[in-house]
Amino acid sequence: MNDNRRKLLRYIHKHQWSLWVALPLACVVGLMEAATPFLLSGVFDTWLGDAATSSSRSFLGIPLDLSYLGGTTLLVLLIGVTVLKTIAEYGSVAATAWLGQAVVRDLRNDVFGRILRQPLQFFLQSSTGELVSRVSADIERVQMASSETLAEFFKQSAILIFLTIAIFVIDWRLSLASLTLIPLVFYPTVWFGRKLRSLSRSNQQELGEMSSVVTEAFSGNRIVKAFLMEDAENRRFQSITQRLFRTNLRQRMTQALSSPLMEILGILVVAGFVIYAHQRQMKSGLLMGFVLALVKLYDGIRRMSGINNSFQQALGASSRIFEILALNPEPDSGGMDLRGFQSMIEFRDLAFEYTQDCPVLHHIDFEVRKGEVVAIVGASGSGKSTLVNLVPRFFDVTSGRILIDGIDIRDCKLQSLRAQLAIVTQDVILFDDTIGGNISYGKPDAPRERVLAAARAALVDDFVSVLPHKYETRIGERGLRLSGGERQRISIARAILKDAPILILDEATSSLDSESEVYVQRALQNLMQGRTTIVIAHRLSTIRHADKIVVLQDGVVQEIGRHEDLIARRGAYWRLHSIQDSGAVRKI
Repeated sequence: MNDNRRKLLRYIHKHQWSLWVALPLACVVGLMEAATPFLLSGVFDTWLGDAATSSSRSFLGIPLDLSYLGGTTLLVLLIGVTVLKTIAEYGSVAATAWLGQAVVRDLRNDVFGRILRQPLQFFLQSSTGELVSRVSADIERVQMASSETLAEFFKQSAILIFLTIAIFVIDWRLSLASLTLIPLVFYPTVWFGRKLRSLSRSNQQELGEMSSVVTEAFSGNRIVKAFLMEDAENRRFQSITQRLFRTNLRQRMTQALSSPLMEILGILVVAGFVIYAHQRQMKSGLLMGFVLALVKLYDGIRRMSGINNSFQQALGASSRIFEILALNPEPDSGGMDLRGFQSMIEFRDLAFEYTQDCPVLHHIDFEVRKGEVVAIVGASGSGKSTLVNLVPRFFDVTSGRILIDGIDIRDCKLQSLRAQLAIVTQDVILFDDTIGGNISYGKPDAPRERVLAAARAALVDDFVSVLPHKYETRIGERGLRLSGGERQRISIARAILKDAPILILDEATSSLDSESEVYVQRALQNLMQGRTTIVIAHRLSTIRHADKIVVLQDGVVQEIGRHEDLIARRGAYWRLHSIQDSGAVRKI
């Protein structure tokens, strides 16, 4: 936790100028707050008491009873002190608010950037809702501590210092006796802080889980409805909210208990010092000033208890933030730049496993020459998608090598490697942007003419021409306002615009109806022209003319050859082809 505190302080330190503005202003607030009891006591004695019986008590030669200044002067001074305190307090709050928002901005940028640069395996193992919670709710807790709570901390600290001086000036014996109870205040404060820190972490974890359930239920609403799972999803959500209810209730009850304890302690102290003041025959105005100062002092201590609670909650949330920031980004140890694609992609004795002792691919050996169309086929679970995901290094090989133009891809910079690749997948990922914006994703500065040319080549223009806003039409989250075939054609246009020499097609037409597949196949033919293509095929009829067909079975290459040659061998490919021809299985 101390390490997290230091990390958080480093973010604050980057904007330390705001602290140098807030601190002096907070001191002005504290000084004005300490002066108020003396001015009020003078006003009280002048206007309501016996001004003639002036007290002889003084501090550094200055009389503590200020009634000699006159009632009007004291009232003007009291108003002036209040106005100055208000202006200083506003300035201090504004400076710390700027600091808090700057810290939140920096943290959010760093956390989002770190998450974005994690390897694909991280996203497969992490809940989207949990990650969203880290970026939003967790950092929001830190924002409260580094702005509102920090401003209150500065103000209350200054007030406590100056009020402590003020009560000692009035009567040091009474002040010393009153302050002996302060340790009794801070012991429960520390205990409550530790309790709230633990509850805050539980609260953030449950919020992340709730966010994940909401994201899944809303994004997968069609499946939820189709399988009549509304009640089940509702029960799952209610289970989480019940746990969140209990955690939040314990958190609020813990917070609520700290303030009453402080109030009880404060009233006992006030009762004791009133008896003492009566015995010492302290003048009524000065007595009232002391009471006011002491009440404000204990109120400040009570508020500091709440401030500590808020800081502890922020530290609990920050631990989850810094867990993300401590993650290593996707490894990019390569130092070489791939400058285009010249001759060949080679898979050499390649093996891969997601977890230890659970191999997915082994002893993969084949080549893809420049300009070739190589199809990867096999039954579901044979490792087709895993194999092509190794080429852009979404995962790294466990053993063996993948070479592009004789260079191990692990020796290449990720950016230069992925610049040579365009990918079209079965699961089309589009963004809540315009059609034109989605096509130019990855090439945001591409000229309009090139975007339109890519759209025409992918047959996007066929359906865009009838839309009222044409390429400025927004397509909604994940492009759900469009059909599956239309979404796929946009993703093909995006790949055409990238103009990469190597193309990977991962079952790009498997989820389409027959009519949509016709359009998409035509768009794919345009995309494949002049490119080296690795295609995962589910309908074997679509890859009859491939230059090479690689047949995978249980993670091992069973056969390699052209369609006619593999059919003649009557091996694994022939069996797959026979099954599809018989109509028993339409998709492999």
